[in-house]
Amino acid sequence: TASVITNVIVQIPTPAVSIIAAIPSQVAPIGSNVTLTCNITLDPSVDSAVMVNTTWIGPGGWIYNGTAPNKNGFSYQSILTLVSLKTTDVGAYNCSVPVTPANSQYIISTTGSAIIQVLAQLVTITATGSPSAGQTYTLRCVGSLVGNTSITPVVSWNNSNGVITNGNGITVSGGNLTFNPIRTSHGRQYTCQSTLNPPLSSTALASMNVVVQVPPPTVTITSTPITTSYYAGTPLNLTC
Repeated sequence: TASVITNVIVQIPTPAVSIIAAIPSQVAPIGSNVTLTCNITLDPSVDSAVMVNTTWIGPGGWIYNGTAPNKNGFSYQSILTLVSLKTTDVGAYNCSVPVTPANSQYIISTTGSAIIQVLAQLVTITATGSPSAGQTYTLRCVGSLVGNTSITPVVSWNNSNGVITNGNGITVSGGNLTFNPIRTSHGRQYTCQSTLNPPLSSTALASMNVVVQVPPPTVTITSTPITTSYYAGTPLNLTC
């Protein structure tokens, strides 16, 4: 009796790997935190034990420490958090995934990637009208991400007394802060805060000092009695 023993090595189908950035359009402002999630899905035919690892590789080939893959059925997940982004953090982030079957030297590896843009948040204040007491004067604040028009920050106004609301001749509407009329008591520093909504969660500030100009007073002189002719020795009162 003769027998033949054949060793069957089953190759694992390449897993599906994708990276999700918890920010819209993969754009983030300088100084913000960004979470990248590497999602790994094995083919359902892989019904034996396997070892799944992840390696995060960022711009310039730097290796980052992400979480160990968390298993849920045929899916695994690894998370990388980028803290306080800098302009040097811009670029592609790769999640390299080697998969090793139990009791085998056969390894299959694949990679998912995401490109992160790191942009500066810009706040600008412009003024229209006259800062002369009694006139209408408006400060307009606009917040933006440099190089990106799809994300619009929310702006708010405050001064040394806190957040500014309508009243005392002041109207706040969108990014506009209107004084109608402007008064000498309005003279102070005003700050506009530009805020990106979650998950971006970033703020930037710009300030403008308002100096209210006092118009020259109106001066008239009246006389008593009211006449155009005066005689020496008679009383004359002048009122300024």
